[in-house]
Amino acid sequence: MKTLAFACALLFAGAAHAETLLCLALKAPEKEQAGFEKLVREVVGHHPSHRLVNEGCASRLQLELFDLSGVRYLTARINQEVPVRFPVKDDDELADKLSTALSLVLGSDPVYLAEDISRYNAVQRAAHSVLKRGHNTFRLELFQGLGRSTDGVAFAPGGAVSLARGADHWQVYARVFFSGWPTQPTGPATLLRVNTGGDAGLAYEFSELGAVSFYLAAGFGLQYQRYDGLMTPGDPSSLEHRNDWGPTFHARAGLRLFRLTDFDLDLFATFYLPLYRPDVDTALSRFYPITAQAGIGVGF
Repeated sequence: MKTLAFACALLFAGAAHAETLLCLALKAPEKEQAGFEKLVREVVGHHPSHRLVNEGCASRLQLELFDLSGVRYLTARINQEVPVRFPVKDDDELADKLSTALSLVLGSDPVYLAEDISRYNAVQRAAHSVLKRGHNTFRLELFQGLGRSTDGVAFAPGGAVSLARGADHWQVYARVFFSGWPTQPTGPATLLRVNTGGDAGLAYEFSELGAVSFYLAAGFGLQYQRYDGLMTPGDPSSLEHRNDWGPTFHARAGLRLFRLTDFDLDLFATFYLPLYRPDVDTALSRFYPITAQAGIGVGF
């Protein structure tokens, strides 16, 4: 479960960025000072990129509210960056202009944009590596699919395409696959006519810089399986179908070669554990539809 939570954190890593500690300097007419500060603290609280502190800050936010020739102005500035300034007509407009001003200056804070990743926790550092320094890999795969059968193993050759993004030891990936057996059953065995689906997950490569590396991966997906079988062997008119579909958990192990070139070679085996019940509206045997794949892929 920790590995899967890690994958989710990487896939939605925009929320994983560490907060930048922020000091606040306000200047406003005395009668408006308290209310203005309360409003500023509330608006800053909606920005997860920054957190207000009284000391030990990495950035300094300066806000000023003043009157000039009968017009009230709001000025906002982060550190020594160029300030933004808006005219303000009334208190309702002040809240809107303040929200706009803080979005502009906090979003362009150079300290936040160049955040020292040594302050991140392990999940944040991995997410930063994958998103900021990672590279994309498109893979084509050929594999032999294996499923259960009433007479042993059902074979289902097929192929897959996947997209991965990774850096250092970690990769996140999404994959779609299709396999099946092309002929109708003639004997007592149930055939896996169609096995298709899509999944996503997280992979860990044991070597960060080596040309060859073993890896382990895990994730979730959706799968559809169709089994065909004869109720009376040798009688085509007794053909019966079985349709299974639903969510799956998968675990994958493999070996990647040529990792330091413009392409890589991936030898893999994947095991699928269905998280759904077999088809109840069929006369065929209702065995649990575990499947596996073993094959080779080329990444570009």
